[in-house]
Amino acid sequence: MNRRDTLLGLLALPLVAALPAQAQSVNATAIDAYLRGLRTAEGAFRQVNPNRSTQTGRFYLSKPGKIRFDYDKPEGAMVIADGSFVGVFDPKSNRNPTRYPLGRTPLRMLLDPNVSLREPGMVLGATKDAGGTHITLIDPKTPKEGRLVLTFSEGPVALKSWDVITKAGQQTHVDITRLTQGVSLDSSLFNIERAALNYR
Repeated sequence: MNRRDTLLGLLALPLVAALPAQAQSVNATAIDAYLRGLRTAEGAFRQVNPNRSTQTGRFYLSKPGKIRFDYDKPEGAMVIADGSFVGVFDPKSNRNPTRYPLGRTPLRMLLDPNVSLREPGMVLGATKDAGGTHITLIDPKTPKEGRLVLTFSEGPVALKSWDVITKAGQQTHVDITRLTQGVSLDSSLFNIERAALNYR
């Protein structure tokens, strides 16, 4: 399994010029504030992979640039972003983790402490339905590297799920089943080298 693809494969608007007309009821100001305030978190997730298989596990987030996914099955599967790279640990291989530049994945936008929906070229669209508010983003710096769709609940605003759509069109959906913000996290959680030593 290519684990990069499974994961890579989170009102009146001043943004109204950047969003389609049907998105004018989206509370972009509140979502912007929420994203900037989301600095650390831990929780549980359920992931639907491009092949429709599902996985569950725990995740840890620390901005800027750090996130870790520990999968329940297969045992030992992990994805760690350390602020510069994403390390993908595949238990079916005895090799070192495969590394990818974080800046070339849509995940970077979720982990950017200064992300703003006002950034020119970032918002592709926004919609609101019974499932929540869905905002589709691309990184203006690397627009060909895929898209990130963030889904938020309202009252209060909270991140519910995200979809990573790779440049090859593969889509991975992640539902957050539990989220606790403002937690204290050990920096070693996001150390790819340390995880690799323990992995061998």
